[in-house]
Amino acid sequence: MVKNKKKKSRIRRYRRTTQMAVALTFVLVPWLNTKQINLVHGNFLCFNLASIPLADPLAVLQIMVKNGYLSQDLIIGALIALGIAFCLGTVFCSWICPYGLLSDLGQTVAGKWQGKQRGRAGNRSGFLLKLSVFFLGFAGFLVFSTTPVLNQLSLPAWYSRIFQFIFVQGFLSVAIWVLLLVLATEVVFRQRFWCRYICPQSVLLILAKQLNPRRLKVGFDPGRCMGAKGDKSPCARSCNLGLDPKRLDHGLETVCTNCGNCITACSNCGKALTSI
Repeated sequence: MVKNKKKKSRIRRYRRTTQMAVALTFVLVPWLNTKQINLVHGNFLCFNLASIPLADPLAVLQIMVKNGYLSQDLIIGALIALGIAFCLGTVFCSWICPYGLLSDLGQTVAGKWQGKQRGRAGNRSGFLLKLSVFFLGFAGFLVFSTTPVLNQLSLPAWYSRIFQFIFVQGFLSVAIWVLLLVLATEVVFRQRFWCRYICPQSVLLILAKQLNPRRLKVGFDPGRCMGAKGDKSPCARSCNLGLDPKRLDHGLETVCTNCGNCITACSNCGKALTSI
């Protein structure tokens, strides 16, 4: 029992380590490129890791629709991202995205200042609003623009571009103020509204995971639950997106990013939540 609890408590440590390593990588990459070290290069829209291409599926989709063709690297990069989501869910949002890290840390700081109570998602998944942003942005891109408009709503891309501008072009991008403004708004209202209701980059990842009913996700066994009900339960209080992990139905599962916080919290009171 004790060994299992220790094992599950490591999930958060592994996730934080991964998030911070990725965030630091995108600070160092442009600096390394200025030193003519190009083993890794790019940003969150298109990245090359030792000849392994990675690409934002949404950026690739826009390029394909507008230009009518794609390079092999872009196709492979997009398929890798979609394949990960198909098998593991939207783990990009909770384990890789640097804005997700900043937003999550902002909620932790806000919790210490304002108390533990946070806004909850209730029965609102936010996915329909994301779809609306997605289709409106895509329609605007098709009608009015020659460049991928929705890329301008990619906060992880702007995070990586900030350091490209600093090290490669020698100036501070206005994107840093946009990033800080969104973070400040989320800290004040405690809703993580960008990740839950706006981020268009997550739409294709969510659709990819919904295609696979056997993907990694949180399972709940009510017969083993020993925690309190509702917002007072340890698993609900641990969710950084304000979800109740016992009620990941009616579309709420689209919001869950498999961060593992609820499973760690549940391991101390009955192990009713598991990764399945």
